[in-house]
Amino acid sequence: MSTEPLPPYVYRCEDRSVLLEPYKRWVVPLWRWWVPRWLPANLITLGSSACMWVVFGLSFNVSAFSVTTLVVAILALTQAFLAYDHIDGMQAKATGTSSALGEYLDHSLDTYHGAILTLSTVVLIGSVPVSAAMISLSAGFVAFAATMVEEKERGQLFFGWFGAVESMFLFICFYGSWLFPPVRAWWVAPLFGDWPAYWILIGMGVFGCIGVTLDCLRRIGRLPLQLAVFIGLNLSLAVALGKLNAPFWCLVVAIFLHGGDYVGRVIGSHLLRRPHVWPDFIAPLLAVALLFGPSWLMVLLLGWLALRTAWGVWNVVYPLRGNWRWKNPPPKPA
Repeated sequence: MSTEPLPPYVYRCEDRSVLLEPYKRWVVPLWRWWVPRWLPANLITLGSSACMWVVFGLSFNVSAFSVTTLVVAILALTQAFLAYDHIDGMQAKATGTSSALGEYLDHSLDTYHGAILTLSTVVLIGSVPVSAAMISLSAGFVAFAATMVEEKERGQLFFGWFGAVESMFLFICFYGSWLFPPVRAWWVAPLFGDWPAYWILIGMGVFGCIGVTLDCLRRIGRLPLQLAVFIGLNLSLAVALGKLNAPFWCLVVAIFLHGGDYVGRVIGSHLLRRPHVWPDFIAPLLAVALLFGPSWLMVLLLGWLALRTAWGVWNVVYPLRGNWRWKNPPPKPA
């Protein structure tokens, strides 16, 4: 492992979100008041992420709860995540502890958080075709990948007027609507011919992700080859997974790991000033082989992706390990 000194860390971001400032002014203080100064921002990041991973777990156990209990739990967890996903950065700035490790944890985990929101929506609806679910998840990972490739290319993150807060509010509105039986019935009832109303959500999500991707490429001024290859491979993986007769959780984990691994390594290549990274080629090939081969190839696919992802995380976190802290330093005397 290289022992070269780390490049200086500078966080640059242009955020034009319409709701961000009102949200931070009026809502965030309701969640932040109890956060002590000594609590490191990275622990807040991991805590907020834990809320979303509980939603991930609930998404595979929907039959164990009533609809009301499940929706209320998801609403509470996503609200907590949204608040503390902003509070971690505010804590880092207030204590002077912003770091490359903090950015890596925040943004790489957000890649999965966005996918969890899509997943929870799919499982609440219950009748979304598996192929559509896989394409929706793939589109989200592509949009995240394009955003992080843009940061690497331009040295700056960019979020438009419709950003993370606006997206989260739409998801929260959908979850809230699921509390009312007539609205639930409307979402799954035919709206255009045999097409249920929930296809509006799927279409908005996929085309929104395409729009984000194209906007990133417009600012970059080109399509980096590595990103183009990722788009092709991840989409191919999604299509192959959508055709497999395998447990749904296996398909979800496969698309999560393939997309999350690439995006995480892109973030690491930016923070550590490394060359552009390539996506994993093996997982899509294994998924295609599963269409014609034995079912035990799924174990090989998931095992490979788990090892590939763990190795990618290690190669970023290990060089940045010096940024970790268990407690913030006390404020300097005036």
